[in-house]
Amino acid sequence: MVNDIKVTDKGIFIPKELFKELLDVYSKVEQILAALETLADKETLEAIKKGKEEIAKGNYVECKIEDLEKALK
Repeated sequence: MVNDIKVTDKGIFIPKELFKELLDVYSKVEQILAALETLADKETLEAIKKGKEEIAKGNYVECKIEDLEKALK
Protein backbone atom coordinates (compact mmCIF):
# COMPACT_ATOMS: atom_id res chain seq x y z
CA MET A 1 0.00 0.00 0.00
CA VAL A 2 2.90 2.38 0.74
CA ASN A 3 4.12 1.83 -2.82
CA ASP A 4 0.86 3.41 -4.05
CA ILE A 5 1.85 6.83 -2.68
CA LYS A 6 2.39 9.34 -5.47
CA VAL A 7 4.35 12.55 -5.15
CA THR A 8 3.67 15.22 -7.76
CA ASP A 9 4.13 18.96 -8.02
CA LYS A 10 0.45 19.25 -6.98
CA GLY A 11 0.91 17.30 -3.74
CA ILE A 12 1.23 13.88 -2.20
CA PHE A 13 -1.48 11.36 -2.97
CA ILE A 14 -2.06 8.34 -0.76
CA PRO A 15 -4.63 5.54 -0.99
CA LYS A 16 -7.88 6.12 0.87
CA GLU A 17 -7.39 3.05 3.09
CA LEU A 18 -3.93 4.22 4.17
CA PHE A 19 -5.35 7.65 4.95
CA LYS A 20 -8.08 6.09 7.10
CA GLU A 21 -5.46 4.05 8.97
CA LEU A 22 -3.36 7.16 9.56
CA LEU A 23 -6.36 9.02 10.97
CA ASP A 24 -7.19 6.07 13.24
CA VAL A 25 -3.64 5.92 14.59
CA TYR A 26 -3.55 9.71 15.04
CA SER A 27 -6.81 9.56 16.99
CA LYS A 28 -5.46 6.83 19.26
CA VAL A 29 -2.24 8.77 19.91
CA GLU A 30 -4.28 11.86 20.83
CA GLN A 31 -6.35 9.78 23.27
CA ILE A 32 -3.20 8.41 24.89
CA LEU A 33 -1.70 11.90 25.20
CA ALA A 34 -4.92 13.22 26.75
CA ALA A 35 -4.89 10.36 29.28
CA LEU A 36 -1.25 11.07 30.13
CA GLU A 37 -2.00 14.77 30.60
CA THR A 38 -4.83 13.87 32.97
CA LEU A 39 -2.63 11.49 34.95
CA ALA A 40 0.07 14.16 35.22
CA ASP A 41 -2.34 16.77 36.63
CA LYS A 42 -2.61 16.43 40.43
CA GLU A 43 -5.67 18.70 40.65
CA THR A 44 -7.56 16.60 38.11
CA LEU A 45 -6.63 13.36 39.86
CA GLU A 46 -7.79 14.81 43.18
CA ALA A 47 -11.10 15.86 41.59
CA ILE A 48 -11.57 12.36 40.15
CA LYS A 49 -10.82 10.81 43.55
CA LYS A 50 -13.30 13.16 45.25
CA GLY A 51 -15.92 12.37 42.60
CA LYS A 52 -15.51 8.63 43.15
CA GLU A 53 -15.93 9.13 46.89
CA GLU A 54 -19.09 11.20 46.34
CA ILE A 55 -20.54 8.53 44.07
CA ALA A 56 -19.72 5.81 46.61
CA LYS A 57 -21.61 7.84 49.24
CA GLY A 58 -24.59 8.19 46.89
CA ASN A 59 -24.12 11.94 46.48
CA TYR A 60 -25.08 12.27 42.83
CA VAL A 61 -28.10 13.00 40.65
CA GLU A 62 -29.17 11.05 37.58
CA CYS A 63 -30.91 12.88 34.76
CA LYS A 64 -31.38 12.91 31.02
CA ILE A 65 -29.09 15.20 29.04
CA GLU A 66 -31.99 17.47 28.15
CA ASP A 67 -32.71 17.92 31.90
CA LEU A 68 -29.09 18.69 32.84
CA GLU A 69 -29.47 22.46 33.25
CA LYS A 70 -32.49 21.93 35.48
CA ALA A 71 -30.62 19.36 37.61
CA LEU A 72 -27.63 21.68 38.06
CA LYS A 73 -29.71 24.55 39.47
